[in-house]
Order: sequence, then C-alpha cells, then structure tokens
Amino acid sequence: MRTLKSIMVLGLALSTFTATEAAKLTFKVTNPNEKVKVRLTFSQSGEQKEVAIDAAGNGNIEITGFTPQYVTMQYTRGRRTLYLDPNQDLTLSFDSDNMWRNTTFEGAGAAINTYLGSKELQSLGMPDMKMQEAALIHKGDSLYAANCQVLEAAKLPADFTTQEKIRLQFYTYYYFSKYALYHPHFGKDDNYIPSKAYYEKLEAITPINASLLALKEYKAFLPDAISAFSNKGKTVASSSTEQSVNYVDATIQDEKVAEFLIDQFVYNFVDNNGLDEADGLIVLFRKHVKDAKSIEKFNALCTKWEKLRSGNPSAASFSYPDINGKTVSLADLKGKYIYIDVWGSTCPPCRKELPFLKVLEKDFAGKNIHFLSVSTDRSKQAWIKAIQEDELDGHLFVPQDLKKFMEIFQIRVIPRFILLDQELNIITANMTAPSDLETKKRLNQLEGI
Repeated sequence: MRTLKSIMVLGLALSTFTATEAAKLTFKVTNPNEKVKVRLTFSQSGEQKEVAIDAAGNGNIEITGFTPQYVTMQYTRGRRTLYLDPNQDLTLSFDSDNMWRNTTFEGAGAAINTYLGSKELQSLGMPDMKMQEAALIHKGDSLYAANCQVLEAAKLPADFTTQEKIRLQFYTYYYFSKYALYHPHFGKDDNYIPSKAYYEKLEAITPINASLLALKEYKAFLPDAISAFSNKGKTVASSSTEQSVNYVDATIQDEKVAEFLIDQFVYNFVDNNGLDEADGLIVLFRKHVKDAKSIEKFNALCTKWEKLRSGNPSAASFSYPDINGKTVSLADLKGKYIYIDVWGSTCPPCRKELPFLKVLEKDFAGKNIHFLSVSTDRSKQAWIKAIQEDELDGHLFVPQDLKKFMEIFQIRVIPRFILLDQELNIITANMTAPSDLETKKRLNQLEGI
C-alpha cells in the first residue's frame, strides 16, 4: 500500500523531537462542575493527565517531556481535539455545557487550536452511505480539498500543516472505509459488490505506517479499511473478525500496525462474544501482540470470560419480579433449557427482536424450554409500558443489582441472548438472536427438547 512522502516526514518528526520546555495550560470555565476534572489524552503515548477546576472555574497545569502532538480534551459531556507544544503556553476559555462549540484560545498555541475547532471542516457521514460509489468518491475528494483549503487559509506553521493534511485525510474519509459494509443497507442494494475503483481509492488513502498510530483518526479509520480489504473478491460483505485477523496475519508487514490491528480485533471480539469461538484468534493475538499493557488487559478480559465458557455453571442465581410482582428465580426453572433475552424498552434493536421471540415461544410451546426476558430498564414505568404495548409474557425486571447481573454475563451491549441447559450450566453466553434462522435449528438440536 502506498506511503506518502509527507507521512515519512511526519514519522521522522515524531521520532526525533526531544522536548525540553514546558507547556503551561490555563483553563477558565464558566458554570464549572467541581466534581469533574478536565482530562487530556495524548495521542502518541495514550497517557492521560487530569486538571482540577475550582469553584471559580479556574485550573492550570504545566506539562513537560512530550513532543508536539494532538491531544483529546474531555470535560463533562464535551470533547474536542487540541494540539499542544511544549514550547507554547495556552489559555482555554469555555462554558462547561458547550465546550465543544465555544472554546476560545489565547497564547502562543491559540492559532492552531482555533483552526482545529473550525466549523468549516467537514467529513463524509452516515447519510452518504446510500450514495453510489462514484458520487461518494467525488464527494470525499471534494471535502478533503475544501478542508485543505481551510487549513492553508489559516497560514499555520509548515510542520503542523504537513501533519494536519495527513490527519485530515483520515478525518474526511472516515466513513469511506465503512461503505462496503453499510451501503447494501442504506443504499437498498443487497447485491452490491465493491468495484475495482472503490478498492483503488481505499488503498490510496490507507497507508500502512506505524508512525501514523500517533493519530487517533488513523486508528479509528484503519480497522474498517482492513475489514474492507479482507472482503475483496468475495460476493457478500462480511465483518468477520476471523477473516480480518487472518488478513492482517497474512498481509501486513509492519509489525506495529499488525500488533495494533490484531489487538483491536481480537480484544473487541472476546469482549463482545466470549471465548467459546476465540481459540484461533487468541493464537494470533499471542503471536503478534507484545505490548505488556495490552497483554495484561487482554488476560484480565479472558479471566472474566473464562467463567462463561460452554459447560460451566451459571454464576447467576437471580430472583427478579415479573409484571405482577411475582418473584421468579432461576433455580425455579431447573430441569428446563432456558433461553434468556436481555433487553431494554428504549433499545430499538431489542424491541425489533420481540416479535421473533414470541414466534419462538409459540413454536416451542409445550417443549422442555423456557423463554425468559430480563429487562435492563432503569425506569420500571417504561418497562411496564413496553410490556403492555407489545403484549409480552415472561418478562422480568432487574431491580438494584442490574450492574451485578451485567457483570456476571459480561454484557456490554443489548440485546444479548444466553442459553442454559437443564442443570443451569452455560451452553452459550452469546446465543443467536430470535430473528436468526440458526436459532430455531440450534434449539431443535438440544437433547430432550
């Protein structure tokens, strides 16, 4: 894949600069929240620093030992990108409720940071996923050219401008790498197959260069681009983690980039799906990932999921109330297979599955299986309203120990489906959804169903 000359310049700059000065940051916050600190995350190292804001809205910090780089600032609900230089002081003023909109800057670093908050910078977005390929490529190129014009008009230092043109590339084209997977849905084109032109464009904007891992935009863009490349030549777009990881293992020669990608792919897979189908992925994780912190984090995740492997006893011995106030215990259901639907009334994908769940309940009526739905709603009234609207049965409400329940089954997103055997052992902690045709087949294959 193509590596631009300017990227080599950026990599050299990032690797050879030695910081000897200190950046003094001063914060002036309107409507401050004393319980919340400003959090600064440095793009190159991932290091985080926090700045306390006092009752008057003032805070300050002096930072040494870093190279000029992009930094993500977060305070309350707001987040924005900064550029800090150890040779430049900076004063930031903003309202705590609108930090991402109205931050103003003073000091040596003001010009660059004012530019970074420009509302003129634009990128491809989700609505563009319905466009045809040629139109999408044209729009992406036009937006990137316009963004570069905004940058040039700001008349900023040459070294920053060089870096920023690279960052803008991944910022502008972020959704381009998602197009192959999203277009069939948004474009209502189930037969869509990416063309040669699509892949040529994606290759042109996807350099494989470890120095770019200092840019959060590159790290956000790259995994989707690699997933798209792993689909090249296939007739159906897939987001298979195994496919993407095997592609990285076979084709990515830059060891640091391969390490980053496989860490991302495998960690996210295990975090969402558990260990039952992860053995091959874990082998490749051990092969490529050498960073001690990444290994420690992954090992801790595996330890949590180990308890949820197929065949292990369910650690959840819960008792929750149904809509009539009757307490239903998991132990009461022993002797039956149990299909658990973890859902929420305000979760559209969850509500979408409910009619399919009712069909399953009808298809397996009188058989040795119980369908149990557990709500993650924090509002009992919202839960009751959904139950009544959809005429649902067998639904339980989790009271104060929702967090404990979610942790036991490592639930990060809903809906989530779990299948237990007659002894309350785990068959799978990540069962297929009611709408999946595979679900009925798997249930029919259960012994003694």
